[in-house]
Amino acid sequence: MTQATPPRSWWAAVFDLGPHAGAHWTALRASLAIFVPLVACWASGRGELLLYAAIGAFAALYGRHEPARVRLAMQAQASAVLVVGVVIGALVATSPFRLWLLVPIGAAWAGIAVLLAERGRWHPAGALNPVFALTASATVPIPLSTVPAAVLAAAGAAGFALLLALPGRGARDGGEPVPHRLAWRDLRPSDPVGRHVVRYVLGIGAAGLAVATSGIGHPYWTFVTASVPMSAPDLHARLTRAAQRVIGTAAGLGVAALVLAAHPAGYVAIIVIAALQACTELTTGRNYSLGLVFFTPMALVLGDLMLPASIGTLLAQRALETVVGLTIALAATLVTHERRTPTPPNPSRDHLPDHPVFSSADPRDS
Repeated sequence: MTQATPPRSWWAAVFDLGPHAGAHWTALRASLAIFVPLVACWASGRGELLLYAAIGAFAALYGRHEPARVRLAMQAQASAVLVVGVVIGALVATSPFRLWLLVPIGAAWAGIAVLLAERGRWHPAGALNPVFALTASATVPIPLSTVPAAVLAAAGAAGFALLLALPGRGARDGGEPVPHRLAWRDLRPSDPVGRHVVRYVLGIGAAGLAVATSGIGHPYWTFVTASVPMSAPDLHARLTRAAQRVIGTAAGLGVAALVLAAHPAGYVAIIVIAALQACTELTTGRNYSLGLVFFTPMALVLGDLMLPASIGTLLAQRALETVVGLTIALAATLVTHERRTPTPPNPSRDHLPDHPVFSSADPRDS
């Protein structure tokens, strides 16, 4: 009699290495999508708009496994959500009470974004990138007069990403997209999608309280880190993602120390950011920890261009905010964990790796 194979532990999955799956096309698109808008901002003397341009460029991360037509539609939806996130976040950033405003606004936005992601079957899944768009925009103080330019920078970068959406092939080229419709009955707190929404609202709301009461240096890192495990489909995957986040961030901080020690600035810094973005996309789908090795220094170089700080301060803040964000995410996961036997995942989407960040998941933690 054949014995059943014992289930693998979540810890063993931390070190899994996925297939390449045409990641070079995604890496090329993602690198160009962020490089060109950043160069345009810097060349026009508007370095304060780099963050918003980078947010719009994240639209290129969506639909990497899809045929060109499906990828374009998915990126168009994600682009609209990212730009709306910048609009709301930039308006919040004009208020002296922005961190307290982020508690209800960030939580509500996370719930809305995860509903849109589920309905559109986005990949990367979850609300990580929309949460980053709003919280990063909201935590960098700007005058009201800068809001239109910030929105234009994000929209322009997202539009450029859409132009890059057609070239290249996805892992599913030749196949039909899986039809999906989200019904209102799926939104009950007792159902998986409803529970997912509750998890995001609780997690992002708690992250907002932690940020508002602690005065953490780069608040949006806490929000993004809290979003990462919650993007995974079940408890096993969330624990795996959290462990990968810790391992990848720790290694990435070492790489970041070396990169920042060279003090890249201006166009050199933008080239470094684009190269690290390409490396992130080449590795994230294979293993989330590997993607974070490159994403972490990319995010820190971009952050240093926006809000310069000492290398030690940047690294220490990143480490602290990773711990705080993951603690909140795991608490929200345990509170909302389903007690019944989960439904087997849909192989049409759930077997596909996430992006880190930004990585519907994927690092897109920034």
